[in-house]
Amino acid sequence: MKRAYVDIPEGQIHYRIEGKGEPLLLLHSAVGSSDEYSRAIPFLSKKYCAIAMDYLGHGKSDPAPFQYQMLDHSKTALSFMDAMGIKKAYIMGKSAGSNVAAEIAINWPERVNKLIMSSAGYFPDPSEGIDMSNHPDFTSFTSRVDIKKDGSHLMEWWRRAALWGGPLDIIEDRVLEYIQAGPRGEEIHWASRTYDLKSRLPLIKCPTLVLSGTQDAFYAVAAKIKGFIPNGKLTVIENGSIYMSRIMPKEFAGAILEFLNAPDK
Repeated sequence: MKRAYVDIPEGQIHYRIEGKGEPLLLLHSAVGSSDEYSRAIPFLSKKYCAIAMDYLGHGKSDPAPFQYQMLDHSKTALSFMDAMGIKKAYIMGKSAGSNVAAEIAINWPERVNKLIMSSAGYFPDPSEGIDMSNHPDFTSFTSRVDIKKDGSHLMEWWRRAALWGGPLDIIEDRVLEYIQAGPRGEEIHWASRTYDLKSRLPLIKCPTLVLSGTQDAFYAVAAKIKGFIPNGKLTVIENGSIYMSRIMPKEFAGAILEFLNAPDK
């Protein structure tokens, strides 16, 4: 797997790439990085050219020039595609990355072959009767964390990474991503919180896979999300969590490949 940088008008983007064939662009979750897909890329790259980028303000990419919204991250992803000479791609986004991917599909449909939205979610109205008790309170992990002399901010980032469970090495990887994003890292969570996903989903026209796991915090709304998308399909991975791209990379990649390889109807 190769790691490299490319310059775009907004700054320098770090990315990982492996494989040949049609491009598959992988967009990571909030306060994450391209490392989120490092375990799944070897499976995906057997059929496609798998490319995972770090958003501006994340991983090893440059800081974002201002407080980005979902559409801003989408425009950056398009700039990345342009810099890489990619005219059209399969695009996969996870959690907040699914919002970024959706905006690309809605605003620039000519750039997207198929769309995958993993761990996509929204907070339902009480009238929907959906139990979201397994999802941590949003305010408990999205406030700004400033760097402190006593290092207590590191413990707070560890607490946030550990909220979602998972093996110790995965939690440690997530803490490193929090460190890389720094005090501004939570800006993408704030953008996600104000993003009206339900109103945007019906505007997606390309074939779309909603991918979820039974242990995912947003599993309760996965079927609803699929129902909002005109050409949507739902695949559920048993025991899959929000970290399933890291913990279950073969199953995660297998579900994506099955969808991408299926003929269009």
